[in-house]
Amino acid sequence: MGGCNCKRGNGKLNNLNVKTYIEQAKFVVETIIGAKAIEDLTDLDKVEIMGVYALLYPNSATTPSLEEAIIKIKEGIDRYTVKYKR
Repeated sequence: MGGCNCKRGNGKLNNLNVKTYIEQAKFVVETIIGAKAIEDLTDLDKVEIMGVYALLYPNSATTPSLEEAIIKIKEGIDRYTVKYKR
């Protein structure tokens, strides 16, 4: 899932610089991902996780597994934190 985020084509590949999306991702990590084991996630929890993934990576060409989506969400939060350290 790499990319240059250049201005060609559809523009940005992801929304990792949108504060409200990152805040929503942090909320999901704290309340769902951090609170339960993957085996204990309900269908609604999985929908929430995949929804946040879709917010952060709207132009993703593939649908990741649940585990991959969780990893990418956490990476997105980390990148935002490093880039916009406040």
